[in-house]
Amino acid sequence: MKKETVLITGASTGIGYATALYLDKLGYKVYACVRKEADKLKLEENSSNRLESIILDVCDLESIQSAYAHIQGIIKDEAFHLINNAGLSINGPLELLDHSDIKKVIDVNLTGLLTVTNVFLPLIRKSKGRIINISSGHGLMAIPDKSVYAASKFGVQAACDSLRVELKPFGVEVISIIVGKVNTSVLGKILDGRSSMIEKASTESYEVYKSLIEYFDKEVKNIPGIEPVKVSETIEKALTDRNPKIKYLIGPGAKKMDSLRKFPAKMRDKMLFKAVYK
Repeated sequence: MKKETVLITGASTGIGYATALYLDKLGYKVYACVRKEADKLKLEENSSNRLESIILDVCDLESIQSAYAHIQGIIKDEAFHLINNAGLSINGPLELLDHSDIKKVIDVNLTGLLTVTNVFLPLIRKSKGRIINISSGHGLMAIPDKSVYAASKFGVQAACDSLRVELKPFGVEVISIIVGKVNTSVLGKILDGRSSMIEKASTESYEVYKSLIEYFDKEVKNIPGIEPVKVSETIEKALTDRNPKIKYLIGPGAKKMDSLRKFPAKMRDKMLFKAVYK
C-alpha cells in the first residue's frame, strides 16, 4: 500500500472517475470529489474502503474549505497530491455563445482550479506533493470554434508555468497533462450543447458561421479517441516519475495540436483559414 494521498476533482465521470478507481487499486488513499450524492455512492460501491468520496464544487469556496478542514485533520506524514481534473468543454463561435455558458466554463476550468489549489497548497507544500493539472491540446494552440474553452485552458497552462517556479523552493512539482479526445460521456454533452446553441441562434447568425461549425463537427468526429484509463496511467506516471516532465501529452489530438503550434502564427492562420473556408 502506498503511503500517499491524492485529491481528485471532478471524479463523478470520465477521466476523474477512472483515475479515482485506478489509483485506489494501486493503493493510494484517494479523496474523490463529486457534486452529487448519487455519484458519491457509485464511487464508494466500486472501490475499496480506502477511497473516500467528498462533496466538493470547485466554484463553491465554502465546500472547498470544508473539504480541506476534513482532510487536513486526518492526513499525517504522507505526501499529499492534488489532481485538478474538474472541467467543462464548450464549442462554438463566440457570437453564438450564451454569456452564462462563457462564465461557467471560465469559472470551472480556471477560477475553480486556482481556488482549489490555493486552499490546498499548505498541505501540498508541507508534504512536497505534486499538482497535476488536466489540460488540453486547446491550451497549447487556440483554433476557431474554441475561443472560450481555449482561453480557459491557456489560463491553466499559464498557472502551471507560474507555479512551477513559485513552488520550486518547497520541492513541489507542477505538471500538466495535455489530453486529446477521450471517449467519455463528455462528448455527448458537447454535442447536446452544440445542438442547443444552433437552435437558439437566429437564422442569419447561424448562416454566417455555418461553414465553420460544419467543418469542426466533421473534424472532431474524425479524430480517434482514447479510453479514460489511458489518461489515468499517464497521471500515475506523472505522480511517480523521479524527474517528471513539465507536460505529458496523451492522445492523437493533443500531439497534433502540439505539432501545429510550432508553425509561425501567420502560417497557422492561413492553414486553418484555407481548411475551414475552402
